[in-house]
Amino acid sequence: MAMLTWWRERRRRRLLARYAIDADLWHAVLADSPLFDRLSADERARLYELTVLFLAEKRFFGAHDLEVDDYMRASIAARACLLVLELGLDYYRGWRTVILYPSGFVAQREFEDEIGVVHAGEESLDGESMYGGAVVLNWEEARPVRDDHEADVVLHEFAHKLDERTGEANGLPPLSGDMSVSDWSRVFCAAYEALNRRLDEGEDVAVDEYAATDPAEFFAVVTETFFLQPQDLREELPEVYAQLVRFYRQDPAVTPRLVRSPQDS
Repeated sequence: MAMLTWWRERRRRRLLARYAIDADLWHAVLADSPLFDRLSADERARLYELTVLFLAEKRFFGAHDLEVDDYMRASIAARACLLVLELGLDYYRGWRTVILYPSGFVAQREFEDEIGVVHAGEESLDGESMYGGAVVLNWEEARPVRDDHEADVVLHEFAHKLDERTGEANGLPPLSGDMSVSDWSRVFCAAYEALNRRLDEGEDVAVDEYAATDPAEFFAVVTETFFLQPQDLREELPEVYAQLVRFYRQDPAVTPRLVRSPQDS
């Protein structure tokens, strides 16, 4: 056991050295998204290590002649790793590829209607998590925007990847041993049904309406809101917020910390 621990630590240090992110590039990644403003110096240091190890494990490819540069890779990896800051990279095991399109892309879809007839069609997408496979993103939408506090396709698609750890995405990610599946299901099912009911009645809601599509999309959308507008989510869906705090082991609604200077990061 001691030898295995030593080997793993040696490998980790080797990867951190080999795939190190340039300091100026890393500070730009942190500065370009509001998601990282609340992180302490220790949290930023741990996020950096997770991001480097993520980049060592995953491969990025550009579609339609898009040239994927170091900034694009690091920006996406950092936001993906924010979700697993307290969970670890094992939550992203089992797949290796991130594909970036320069803008929206089209996916082929099949669906079955009410009488059982299967239809084929196309769907325009900004992101997709392929079960057991790649995460596909539209860079135009995935590019971080400092003043955008409403949506982040990176958080959304990587939330689906967490959801897929228990099988096809259904809104139930792998919960820790101190969490209750029945409590999670009760809270999320009630909130999902209430959201659909409120939208049917024309009410305004704190989360994107896309959350009403199905339970998997509900989980992905509330994850976005959890990190981007945590106070709003805590106020409107307090039980959902509490479950997400326990799952992610983070509480982003706490008073935001001041942004650290590069010397403090």
